[in-house]
Amino acid sequence: MKLVKGEKMPEFTYLSPYADGEKKFSEYAAGKKAFVVFLRYYGCTVCRLDLHTYAQRINEFDEKGAKLMVVLQSDPDLVNEEAPLGTFPYEIACDPSQAVYRQFEIEPAKSMLAMIGGGLFKALKKMSAAKTAGFEHGKYEGNEQQLPAMVLVDENGVIEFSHYAKNLVDMPSVDEMLAKI
Repeated sequence: MKLVKGEKMPEFTYLSPYADGEKKFSEYAAGKKAFVVFLRYYGCTVCRLDLHTYAQRINEFDEKGAKLMVVLQSDPDLVNEEAPLGTFPYEIACDPSQAVYRQFEIEPAKSMLAMIGGGLFKALKKMSAAKTAGFEHGKYEGNEQQLPAMVLVDENGVIEFSHYAKNLVDMPSVDEMLAKI
C-alpha cells in the first residue's frame, strides 16, 4: 500500500544496528511528529552524504519537536560496524529483506538510466559534493536501483506529507523538510 497524505501510517517493524530484535515504528514515534526517509543502503555514496547532512542538522528537527528515522536496505551488523552507536543522532532502521519497501510500494527504477531520470545534473552535483566531503562508496547491498521516498507523520500517526521520488535525487531538501513541520 502506498503511503498517502491523510491516512494513518501503517505499523512496520525494522531491525536496529544497535539493539537486538525487531522494533516497531509506533514505539519509536511515540506520539511525536516523525519524518521517515527511505534511502538505498549504507554504502551508497549519495546516501552517506544525506545521512551526514541529517546528522549535522538534527537540532533543527529537535527544535521543531520532530523525530527523524532513516530506513536503509542494509544489514544492521554492517551499519553497526561502520557507524557505531552514537554516529547518528537519529534512528537508523535496517530492512535488509526490503520487506518495508515492498509493504509501502517504494519501487526501484526500471533501469540505472531511469534511476537518474531527469536529475542528471543534480545527481552529478550531489555525487561531487559527497566525494568532496570524503565519502566513498561502501559495500553494495539491497537493490541498486532503489528509489527513495519520504513521509511526515503527525503526533496522531496520520501522514501529513508523502513523497515518492521519481529519480535518485528527487527528494525534498532539509530546508524543505523543516518547512513542513
